[in-house]
Amino acid sequence: MAASAIPFSIDQESISGSRVIICEGGGDKNFFRELIKARGLPDFYVTHPFDKIHPGGRQGYAARLRALRLQPDFDQVAGVLVVSDNDRDPRASFAEVRSLVHDAGFTAPNRPSTVAAGTPSVIIMMLPAPDQEGQLETICLEAIKSTWPRQFECAEQYAECAGIATWGIAKQERAKLRALISHICKKDPNTSLSHLWHDGREIVVPLDSESFDPVVESLRQFAAAFSGS
Repeated sequence: MAASAIPFSIDQESISGSRVIICEGGGDKNFFRELIKARGLPDFYVTHPFDKIHPGGRQGYAARLRALRLQPDFDQVAGVLVVSDNDRDPRASFAEVRSLVHDAGFTAPNRPSTVAAGTPSVIIMMLPAPDQEGQLETICLEAIKSTWPRQFECAEQYAECAGIATWGIAKQERAKLRALISHICKKDPNTSLSHLWHDGREIVVPLDSESFDPVVESLRQFAAAFSGS
């Protein structure tokens, strides 16, 4: 997902709390912030690579992790959760994220969802699940399907009519999610995942869906392990 610009150098921003989540882009960041709020989870400092400072998306993880060390209150950080998509190859995607964590000078875990002890410790969460192809949009579509079945079927028909079957699953899912947002979100059909929960927009992606339960449970465990107490 495209990262948003910021009006200041990231090393000026104070890190709030002992737990950090680093995700791929602005849409992911807002999703996690809203999920944490909706499910009553403890606070996290959620951030992502910024295009004007380091490469966007997963490729920016090493630079973003190095920049994290320069921010005020980094010394209080006990754990860093690095979140990324599996895309078409879960094993290769995890290996790339692990390599980027290592390149940034952090101790990288050998497997997803396990703790690599260090200062701070690092966990890598791969979406939609450690060994499942897909991305954040995969889980969002599952949640939408149960809440908006008629609209979901329309999106499936649109995808077939538009002939996007050759695009690859990641692009197909993004196209379907975009179509669903456009014809559910009456207040702003042009909205993106980054702004989906703002300004009283319709609830397109229900964050109380059981589709998000595994992610929520992982966040609870992460919060308990790195409470800073």
